[in-house]
Amino acid sequence: MVDAVNLHAGGCADRAAEALARVGDTAVPAVSRMRAVDELAALADEWLADTSVVEQARNRRAQDIITALCDYLRTPYPSEPQGQGREPQHRSSGSETTEKEPSFYTGEGETPPNSTTETPLRQHILGTIHQRVRWEPAFGGARKNAARHLERGAVTPGPWSHLVFDFSGAEFRHTVNLSESYWGAGANFSGCSYRETANLSASVYAAAAHFTASTYYGKAIFRNSVYRAAVHMSGCDYRGQVHAQATVYEAETNLSENTYREGADCTRSTWRGHLNASGCTYRRAANFAECTWGCDVTLAGCTYEKDAVFMSTAFHGTAHMEGCTYRAGAYFSYSEFRGDADFSSSVFRHDTEFVGCRWRGSADLSGCTLHHVSFEGSSHLRAITFRGTQFSGGRCVFDRSVYAGGIDFTGAAQATSTAQERAAGEPQVSFTDCFLNPHHENYFAHPVFTGSGLPAGSRYLTPEEMGDLADRLAAYASAAQTYHDASEGPAKEALAARVCNLDNAIDQWAYALTNRASYSDW
Repeated sequence: MVDAVNLHAGGCADRAAEALARVGDTAVPAVSRMRAVDELAALADEWLADTSVVEQARNRRAQDIITALCDYLRTPYPSEPQGQGREPQHRSSGSETTEKEPSFYTGEGETPPNSTTETPLRQHILGTIHQRVRWEPAFGGARKNAARHLERGAVTPGPWSHLVFDFSGAEFRHTVNLSESYWGAGANFSGCSYRETANLSASVYAAAAHFTASTYYGKAIFRNSVYRAAVHMSGCDYRGQVHAQATVYEAETNLSENTYREGADCTRSTWRGHLNASGCTYRRAANFAECTWGCDVTLAGCTYEKDAVFMSTAFHGTAHMEGCTYRAGAYFSYSEFRGDADFSSSVFRHDTEFVGCRWRGSADLSGCTLHHVSFEGSSHLRAITFRGTQFSGGRCVFDRSVYAGGIDFTGAAQATSTAQERAAGEPQVSFTDCFLNPHHENYFAHPVFTGSGLPAGSRYLTPEEMGDLADRLAAYASAAQTYHDASEGPAKEALAARVCNLDNAIDQWAYALTNRASYSDW
């Protein structure tokens, strides 16, 4: 451990070397080893405060100490005596045995090796680091208002926040509390394992954050955090609940190929950069309600074993959600899709709701399997396609909606049971009070639809209605372009309000057309 550190502080190097040696000496009492950690931290603080040395040199000396402490956390725990371990089986929330966990014990009822010294020491090292990377409210105030301080950007980094921390591959056998931290130069948690709760909430990541291929056996808490640079969090195994509510991602984020064995709650979070969360498996409920995606989002190839909730979300870029499997309810109601949305080749096994959605781009649900789906009360300004889609049962409701860009059911089919139900007198596909654009192609295929022409209860928009919609769309497009070209400042803020009002006016027109009372009902 000492040899790995390059110290540059003259006589202080001897103090650092002696303290580092004590930290790594298992023959030394635990109290002495913890005091050695405190001495190293105090020495780093002393170097950072020494204004007689240029800043670069001060930072380099402190970084050496931090690197040594992180390196110790990354070293494997001392080995167990061979042949004495047992391998307890990990159990999910039910009674099903899923897999075996590595053994940390020498026998039933015995104390884990080195637990009375090694784990407390490592916890002390992490706590020492945490104490010096915690942010402080810039203008005072209680820490209980952490979310408000972060939202305003009113925080002061800790004295070690500008340095680099590499915890990659570390095994934390204790509760990890790194909440309210400020990581200014980079934090690497890749390949870590957390045996207890990992609390990284209300933290700021000013540089790239790495969490790839980590395993969380207890709760993983990330809520109220701000990621100002790229986030690498793919290939993780979450065996406890995940709490990532009200989190802001300002750059590209990779959450792909993750497994969530318990609930995942990401409600009210904001992604301003591209999100890749493809190929994930959610074995319990996944909640993304009230989220905002400011750029393209890729959620393709995911499997949802329980309810998937995306209600009241905003997709401002292209939404790639093709090839997913929803084995329980899928709820997207009252969401807005401002770019194209691709749900093609997805399987919806249970209730599916897109009630009251606003579709500004095209929607692709071709090749899907849909069961009991509702698009009621939605407005579609561009094309929506169900080409080759299988309606496997239950009612399919499209009532009180506007389809201004055309709708296509070419090659769509119904399950035999659904056709039998319809023959018995129950309408399975309903288009009551729907309005379609006569200037776009609309295909209603047999046997999903019978007869010729439009479905019962629907009609084409009149020339006057088409003209009204065209005027509203033109006004919105012009205001949006003016906003895009404007310089930052109060004038642009006023333009943003005008764009929002014109956008809402389009929906008010659609809702009034379909006999909806007011915008506030949606």
